[in-house]
Amino acid sequence: MKNLFPILLGIFLICYGCSKDESQQPNPNPTGGEEPTNENPEEQEPEMVTYFTFEALTNTGDTDDWIIIHDENGLLLDFKPFEFGDMFEFQVSEEETQPNNLTITLFNYKNSVEGEMLHTIKSYPNISAESHWKYTPNAGANNDPPRNPSTGSFNVTVENVSPKYRWISDRQGILVATSGPDLPGFTSNYTHENIPIYDNPDFFFTIYDSSNNLKYHSIENVSDGDDIILDYSDFKSFDSYLEVTLPNTTSTYKLSSISAVFDDDQSVSLRGGKFTSYFFADAEPPVPLKLGYLDAYSKYLSIISYYTDEFAYAYTKFGDKPESIIIPENKSITVLDESIYNYQFETNLDYQMKDVLWEVKEGERYVDLIQTNWNVVSAPDFSGTIGEIPEEIQQAYPNLRIEDLNLTSTSLHLDFINYTDLIQVEFITPDLKTYYKPHEYFQFKH
Repeated sequence: MKNLFPILLGIFLICYGCSKDESQQPNPNPTGGEEPTNENPEEQEPEMVTYFTFEALTNTGDTDDWIIIHDENGLLLDFKPFEFGDMFEFQVSEEETQPNNLTITLFNYKNSVEGEMLHTIKSYPNISAESHWKYTPNAGANNDPPRNPSTGSFNVTVENVSPKYRWISDRQGILVATSGPDLPGFTSNYTHENIPIYDNPDFFFTIYDSSNNLKYHSIENVSDGDDIILDYSDFKSFDSYLEVTLPNTTSTYKLSSISAVFDDDQSVSLRGGKFTSYFFADAEPPVPLKLGYLDAYSKYLSIISYYTDEFAYAYTKFGDKPESIIIPENKSITVLDESIYNYQFETNLDYQMKDVLWEVKEGERYVDLIQTNWNVVSAPDFSGTIGEIPEEIQQAYPNLRIEDLNLTSTSLHLDFINYTDLIQVEFITPDLKTYYKPHEYFQFKH
């Protein structure tokens, strides 16, 4: 035991010395908490801001479709391919510059079974940031009920008449449309046979005679096999006429003119109604051109289409009777810059919206046609920059040929709709779309 005591005493002294040395060292964490770290606290990720929302709600099964977004200076912000059902929220960091004004471009490519390659591009500038678009199909003609099978036919003869044009229709639309002979002062009998009878036994017979009188006659309660004889003196004048002066032109032209009346229980459409006029001509139209209206009706269709090698004019109105239809004369346009990216022009026409077309095509339709169309639709005051199609898309479609596009036409919408309303109906509230859109536009051909 004597020998063990010194050893234990030595161990005790060594342990005491170590403990004393530790107690004299400074405390690295005097607060008693966790040890400090030299790393910075994790930085918070910046929030993302949605500047445009896009929903694809139209069939894309047979086409390639892209959406392309530029800012007001033509700077590319983003582009994406889309399919039916896709919904995109285009975003930027809140720390980045927020776009306030966008140009939305929709690109569509179709390689048809006929061998055609069709590239369709439409650009819409001056679109407000944070807009939400719904891209939906065009409205269809859904209020033209099909005819039931014919229940018979009848014949009609008009005596003492010199007809230039004549039309026979029932409440569902045109049945007969013929022209000639145009022999002023010469009268004869005109007969038309085997006019079909459908659901309604009442018919409307209109004649534009060689003296430029537009008259009508109602034929009621017709039965199968009837031979009806009328005298032109029994035809009546319309309650009112709208006369349209056609421009003087030395170029080839085509004229279409339709007016019709509808019963109260009918929807106004392009094919239905009792036709009060129905012209399709490329020479010697009536002067002045007349549209007839009857006070007993409150629903009308009025159409004028006039196409020449230099310009085109189109007017379509559903519902009310138009007060006037005036095809602009002494119209002019001067193109200052014909590029897609900075198109500039001057004109003496007042208009609400413009639609400018560039086009390139080669080959034969339904065989080997290759075509690219690029429309820029905008308000009158837009004169900004349209951005270029991304290189990735151009490489994916080698027949796109953007560099070969030529200015084709400038269409100026004169009445009925402005650019803001168009965007609202087409993309913001597309449930308001209708196939039967009224419009009036004048198109310069370049």
